Amino acid sequence: MRRFGLSALLLFLALAAPASAHHAFNMFALDKVVTVSGTVKDYQFKMPHVWFYMLIPAAQEGAPAEEWGFECHSPNLVARKGWKISTLKPGDKLSVVMHPMKDGSKAGSVIRVVLPDGRVLWNAESDTRP
Repeated sequence: MRRFGLSALLLFLALAAPASAHHAFNMFALDKVVTVSGTVKDYQFKMPHVWFYMLIPAAQEGAPAEEWGFECHSPNLVARKGWKISTLKPGDKLSVVMHPMKDGSKAGSVIRVVLPDGRVLWNAESDTRP
């Protein structure tokens, strides 16, 4: 019986290790929803999370555009919502509805994206999807 207990403990620890490496989304202000519009600079449709970067016009006229980063869930989850490796391209103009970073840095967790043709793509498991 003792051997079974030790084996079960080792199995549990082995399976828990990969899960502990995954981050939570608690760095985002999940109680806030912000919309920004800009131009896609880069799109990374790869594990562990899809990321894209945009140039957002500065609030002050004449100031340089600000680079923002947007995180989505994993490629396999967002693919179920219609995302593809070719969904975004540098130069695309779009709007992003997101939860901003709590610390005010220029990044957010995507809720949905409005594409140049008007289609809306949702991030997987979004609490605010229709």
